[in-house]
Amino acid sequence: MRAKLEDVLKEKERELKLHQRFLNLKAFCEETIFPRIESPINEHVEILKRLIERIVPDPKDRTEEMFSGEIFALLCTIYLHDANNVRDFEWTLNRDILNSMDTIHKKVFLNYEIARRLDIPESAVEVINNLSLSHIVKKIPMEWEITDNNSKAIIRNTKVFECIFNFCHLLVDMFYSDIRYLGLKRYSDPQLILRPNEAVIDIDNKEGIISIRYNTQTPYELHVLENARKYIGNMFDKFKINVNGRLGFQYKEILWDITGDFYHDRDIFAVPKFSPYNESQGPPFKRWDEASLLLDKLFDFGYVLVVGEASIGKTTLLNSFLVPQILTISPNVFYCELWSNPTSEIRDVICKRSGIGRYKEIDIISVCMELLRQGTCFFIIDACERLIYMEPDEKEKLERFIAFCMSQKNVYLIISGDRETFFKWYQTFHDISTSAVCEVKPLDSAKAIDAYGEEKVFWDTSEYYKPIEFELLHANTSMEKVLFDLMEGVKDVFEFRNILSVFVDRHENILKRYTAEDIAYETALPYNNILGYVNLLKEKDIVKETESLGLTYYSLTSRYLTEPLYKVLGLEEFEEKKKVRNILKNFLINETFLDNSALDTIERWKDHMIFTKEEMGLILGSIIDLLKDPSHFFEKAKRDGKGIDVQPVLKFLYSDDIEKRKRAIALLVDVQDRNMINPLLHHLRQENVLEIRDLVIKGIGLMGKKKAMIAIMNTLNEIGDRQLRLKAIEFFYSLFGENIRQLLVDIRETEKDQTIITKIDTLLTKLPVSS
Repeated sequence: MRAKLEDVLKEKERELKLHQRFLNLKAFCEETIFPRIESPINEHVEILKRLIERIVPDPKDRTEEMFSGEIFALLCTIYLHDANNVRDFEWTLNRDILNSMDTIHKKVFLNYEIARRLDIPESAVEVINNLSLSHIVKKIPMEWEITDNNSKAIIRNTKVFECIFNFCHLLVDMFYSDIRYLGLKRYSDPQLILRPNEAVIDIDNKEGIISIRYNTQTPYELHVLENARKYIGNMFDKFKINVNGRLGFQYKEILWDITGDFYHDRDIFAVPKFSPYNESQGPPFKRWDEASLLLDKLFDFGYVLVVGEASIGKTTLLNSFLVPQILTISPNVFYCELWSNPTSEIRDVICKRSGIGRYKEIDIISVCMELLRQGTCFFIIDACERLIYMEPDEKEKLERFIAFCMSQKNVYLIISGDRETFFKWYQTFHDISTSAVCEVKPLDSAKAIDAYGEEKVFWDTSEYYKPIEFELLHANTSMEKVLFDLMEGVKDVFEFRNILSVFVDRHENILKRYTAEDIAYETALPYNNILGYVNLLKEKDIVKETESLGLTYYSLTSRYLTEPLYKVLGLEEFEEKKKVRNILKNFLINETFLDNSALDTIERWKDHMIFTKEEMGLILGSIIDLLKDPSHFFEKAKRDGKGIDVQPVLKFLYSDDIEKRKRAIALLVDVQDRNMINPLLHHLRQENVLEIRDLVIKGIGLMGKKKAMIAIMNTLNEIGDRQLRLKAIEFFYSLFGENIRQLLVDIRETEKDQTIITKIDTLLTKLPVSS
């Protein structure tokens, strides 16, 4: 209709003063109710009202005109049907009661209270409530009367206005609803999500034709529109049955014009590279249908659990088919592959995507609260099978983050992990219903034909394959052949195999990532060599590089590579080397020294790995315990530069075995660790073997610390050993030469033994006179 409903109501103003009462209601809603609703309710009401005005035809004569009561009821329903979304109201005492009510009871109660305040007849509120809830209530009275005193307004056929209101609201739900404000949707089962305000709806109420044009940007939008067409078509059929032939309505059909260009300019930062596909080409297998199923579940539940076998293509599905489509809905899309610190890794991804560095200093929940003020957030959390091996406190942090996300209306979670270990890692997400599980399955031959063309597919088309297997079959090769060809161009095959042995662990069900420093620890190779091999492996899509928390990491691109790499490269040779770390770890935990067998194993691999400070301390302590020569390992510790933990060696200061004490102190003298000074001074008081005492004095003296040398003299004075004190002074003199003057002067000031004083004076006379 060309006229506005309000203007038509004004023209029909009678004794009931319905137009004035509507104006009072409109003002009350806009000034008191709507500001207390977080959603853009004003815009929602205006869109719905304009759509209803467009769908109602102009009357040809008075018999097709709407009565004042009908217009009033329809307008009031438009303004009041979402009033229950109000956060609070003016009733101080009853606010908590009101907010605790469910949606239907709150709506009915609130509408009656508003009507009472504005002197709207109770009979009118009954009509409004019935129209507001007509999508839930199966049957409402056909005819109504709005009465006030002796005046009344008639509503001839409530069903007509029910269908007008519900059909127009469905169009608003489908084409004008923002994902941030789904509470305003009347129909949300299923939850169909499209970009708001993108549809062009033309209504010819004279010819009875509705034209809907929509240009889809993603395959999922096309999928949603197919469902929307059915949904809207069913509602339109009901609409026609109930309105045609009344009030001039004669609707015939809906004409759909759906176009689409699915080209997506891939954001390389947002969609990382995944083997075996080239970054510029993207994966050859189109998995839009699977992505649509995932998104359906996501929007129905608010979350989705993606499971599947290892190397089945879960990560590729998420990054290449899910992420690009979600980015058309909201910019707040964050993909995170879990490794060891989930919440820190998620926050790091947010910092990179948003470009806001200060988020690094804020806790993850505060960061999310800030993001939610900007729009809906999507968190894609991949590789959840690694949660099984994470520290309990890290899992607890993630659980708190997930609980927060579940409490927010505008946060959507996509959780992905291995099917085989699902019930182990699912415990972290126990509040998420398993009804939201969506399984990614192997690809059938039809996918290969779509990707390569029927003339290029030569294998058994009745089989199912993983994506990487299809790639190898199409190239008429095997992983073994690829690896053999790769090794032909390698200069040092042992170094190459040594590096890959770090990445390949056939006993683990998960992949691990390593920094260049980690690889150096496990191979003892120079950094330049490591980076050269890693870059070669990156070129061949065997290893991928990622950056997280300010560090650069490397990992295999797929677990599918583990077994071929192990077999072709003969990595069983390095199994013993991997045992070395476990051996050292166990002995360190138990605080015991290594036995001969363990030490022999470590000896065989010492030149192909670097030991930590603690490991080297344990090794050297064990060598002393077994009365072996520590020189090779000591020299290695100096070359590697990681230090030596002297605590295991210091234990031998209290040994009854003189030879072990002697060897321990000799090693400590060579180590020159400042942490050993006090323990050695303490031992000096108790040591009875002159040779060992002499070693202790020399060891501390070699540290070159003036306070330490004075402490030696004081200790020797306490135990009353004049000869050692004289030898100590001679040693200090030989050590420092002309630079010893001040030390000798300081010792002389407190010295009472005349023999010592004479010795100091003799040495002072040998020194050149200072100018």
